[in-house]
Amino acid sequence: MAKLGLLGCGAWGFNYIHTLYSIPEVTIQSICDINEDSLRKVKKIYPNLNITTNYRELLNDDSLDGVIIATPPHSHYSMASDFLSQNKAVLVEKPFTLSYHDAVTLIKLAQKKNTVLMAGHLLEYHPVVPKLERLMTQEHMGQLRYMFLERTDLGKIRDDVSVLWDLAVHDLSMVRYLLNKNPLWVAAQGERYCPHNHYDLVVITLGFPDNVFVQIQANWVCPIKRRQVVISGENMTLVFDDIKADYKLQLISHNGEITLPKCEKTLPLTNQCLHFVECIKTKSSPRTGSEDILWVLKVMDLVEQSLVNNGTRLTWHDEKV
Repeated sequence: MAKLGLLGCGAWGFNYIHTLYSIPEVTIQSICDINEDSLRKVKKIYPNLNITTNYRELLNDDSLDGVIIATPPHSHYSMASDFLSQNKAVLVEKPFTLSYHDAVTLIKLAQKKNTVLMAGHLLEYHPVVPKLERLMTQEHMGQLRYMFLERTDLGKIRDDVSVLWDLAVHDLSMVRYLLNKNPLWVAAQGERYCPHNHYDLVVITLGFPDNVFVQIQANWVCPIKRRQVVISGENMTLVFDDIKADYKLQLISHNGEITLPKCEKTLPLTNQCLHFVECIKTKSSPRTGSEDILWVLKVMDLVEQSLVNNGTRLTWHDEKV
């Protein structure tokens, strides 16, 4: 039985509570949030939960096996550092940190303490995504040509981070999982339409070896909600539409034949939490561990640089950690 604490019980933190309650292998030891109204809402639905506004109560709880950090992004680094220092396993929601170098520091600390450090790159735990990876490597797919990923929504517009850190991070983590190689170059352009200082529309392009081209579009200004991935090969195109309730995956051959394969219907957040628990039990490296974290943040750093330099194409350089 894994004893976990949760920091942050906003909308996404509440999803974690609901998910963790459904997992028999987990006991939710404590919930922390500085917003007392949020805690009261949680207590009303889950009256047996221990709640607190002081995260040091969790920090000093020796019975905790690990914590999930679902607080605002600016607090991720300091909180993760504190809990790793106390030898507790840590799962940090996306964005993992707001800088590449902060992530490097946390990873080195986790290695020093020999404890689990994992990013909440949710879509790597979506049941369709591993199926995409398998299909991409099959012979009848042919040579991979391009990937197009679109994530749009006229929904909640954040004032603490840009759409890059809120939405596009999902697609970047998927690209890393599916291709498992470094880009040759990265470029990006964006616009600010809403009354704040963050980009609410970004278009990211990445060039990979073998002439593989990837484009990601993410924005908060399109009234049509889209969550789509298109992967085109020499002989076949894969289309993953996460908005659909059924048949989220289509295989379209270049002669027009469409196949609708069956896919598991497990929930990504449940899969992610189960993986975190398994890593705690076995002391194993998470799927979304150090390599995944650093790849995503390095690309995002290049995207930020390109955005402020009018879409300049920037070359990837390997770095030793």
